[in-house]
Amino acid sequence: MKGLVVNNKRIGISDELSKPTPKNNEALVKVMCSSINPTDVEVVQGKYDFWLTLLRHRHPVKTGLEFSGVVVEDGKRFKKNDNVFGYINLTKDAKTHQEYLCIPEDYIARIPNNLSFEQAAALPLGALTTLVALQELGKVKQGANLLINGASGGLGVYAVQIGKILGATVTAVAGPGQKEFLRALGADEVINYDEQNVEGLSNAYDVLLDLSNKKTFRDIQHVLSKKGIFIPAEPDKDWMGIVRSVFSSKKSKILTVLKGDHDKLTRIANWVEEGKLNVFVDSVYDFSEYENAFQRLSEKGRQGRIVINIHSA
Repeated sequence: MKGLVVNNKRIGISDELSKPTPKNNEALVKVMCSSINPTDVEVVQGKYDFWLTLLRHRHPVKTGLEFSGVVVEDGKRFKKNDNVFGYINLTKDAKTHQEYLCIPEDYIARIPNNLSFEQAAALPLGALTTLVALQELGKVKQGANLLINGASGGLGVYAVQIGKILGATVTAVAGPGQKEFLRALGADEVINYDEQNVEGLSNAYDVLLDLSNKKTFRDIQHVLSKKGIFIPAEPDKDWMGIVRSVFSSKKSKILTVLKGDHDKLTRIANWVEEGKLNVFVDSVYDFSEYENAFQRLSEKGRQGRIVINIHSA
């Protein structure tokens, strides 16, 4: 079996991996497509080596968090030839940049009928993370004033749409050339960060979702409403902000989605089938072109996820 293997801070394709065997309540899936996201780059760079060792993560495939594929064997919830998509456990088990994957059935859902495998692989992580951020942490509901910083990337495209589904007024912050795209997603206002920084905004936002990972609670608390909520995509970069918010009516929340969720993914799939949620794929690469896919991740101007076609190698 082929897969992407990390060794000495380099990544490459190995064709000597063993095909996994499913345990109880797991599905064996033939992985058709998977995405690349910034966490994968950090894994290759060795940022999480300590934690991977601490958590006894010994599987050679350490990159890839979301995927689409075909169930190989009948299980309890899914049957052979079901098309599924999902999000693995962030802290353990093999990741998704491999030809076959065993994953708990609770982490996956059926692919919407109107999506390709490429599109489905670009959906679960971004949509699930932003749904949790906005609904569970931000308590976004009808009439909420929502600011999304970093709105055109793999998470942002879902945050804008889910914010609108939940009834918010959405202000999207992104780079130049993204206004028309974000307006089409439903953003009520689009701000070019080259022309206006977030700290200089005068509106009072009920929720500020920072997907750029560049802001701290101290930086932006003055643009939050009286009980406004700041949600950084990587809260570990601003622990002091979380501590400060304990003593304020304004709060900084910890966003962590550690694994897939069948019920939430099914809800997301229903939104897609109903035409309420669109999926955006920035680009698709064959498995053998994985280096080009990682390079694309470092470039500006992306709109949506970068996807690898696993079964093209």
